[in-house]
Amino acid sequence: MALLAGAGAAGYMLFESQWLRGREAPLLVDGLPEELGGLRILHISDVHAGQLGMNLRTLRKAVNWAEQRHPDLVVLTGDILGGRLGQTGCLDILSRLKAPLGVFAVLGNHEYGLSKNPLTSAPGPIPWERAGITLLRDTCVPIVWPADDPRETATVTVCGADYITGGHPLLDGITPDADLAVLLTHLPPDPTDPLAEKFHLAFAGHTHGGQIRLPTPWGLRSLHSEGLPYIEGVHRWGRGLLVISAGIGTTFLPFRLFTRPQVVLYRLTPGGSGIHGVGKE
Repeated sequence: MALLAGAGAAGYMLFESQWLRGREAPLLVDGLPEELGGLRILHISDVHAGQLGMNLRTLRKAVNWAEQRHPDLVVLTGDILGGRLGQTGCLDILSRLKAPLGVFAVLGNHEYGLSKNPLTSAPGPIPWERAGITLLRDTCVPIVWPADDPRETATVTVCGADYITGGHPLLDGITPDADLAVLLTHLPPDPTDPLAEKFHLAFAGHTHGGQIRLPTPWGLRSLHSEGLPYIEGVHRWGRGLLVISAGIGTTFLPFRLFTRPQVVLYRLTPGGSGIHGVGKE
């Protein structure tokens, strides 16, 4: 009976690891110019291509979902690759993502080969450009967002924090007059990080939403949260918001429990509390 129960639990957790949540949700941003209202940002994180499990299958589902929704901007917040295996397949799938404002990525610890997982290895030079992806390593890209009236435009600055530096070289390089400053980072930054005063929006990953969470009298609790104050969702961060993805893939074990993989299309909306609605799957 114990073996049957264990096999059943493992089977369910393997199933949940590919039970994708595709969600559209408003993201209320205080002070957002009206010209940027309706801007759609697709957030994908932590694919872990090359690790045990069905991560590429889940990624394919996410890209299939995203292709039908035509995002304006796509952001990938690290740990997309977990080794040399799966690199070609992963980039081939990601190359299908198209967005008029671009597809941008930052590196996570797995792209550097930094992990306690013995199956992790640095994937070597990654041809991001072959997939139409712009890699940001403590760099920024200015973007002009066209409104219906060509005389009315808004400026967006997208910056990427390198995993090793934590993005601190960006402190002196942000365009202060951008209508919307967006930070991409892998590890969710601390609430006291000085970058919090530079950006309206920050997108992060790394946590997998806990990957395996257990029910307790105090709600669902992750076995390993690394001491981070938040492991998923939208939270206040400095003058803006921090958006943390539960990610696509798995690492160590090819399982998820009460933490389904996630791809979210955020629609920016001026004003409000800054916390997005429930959205729709």
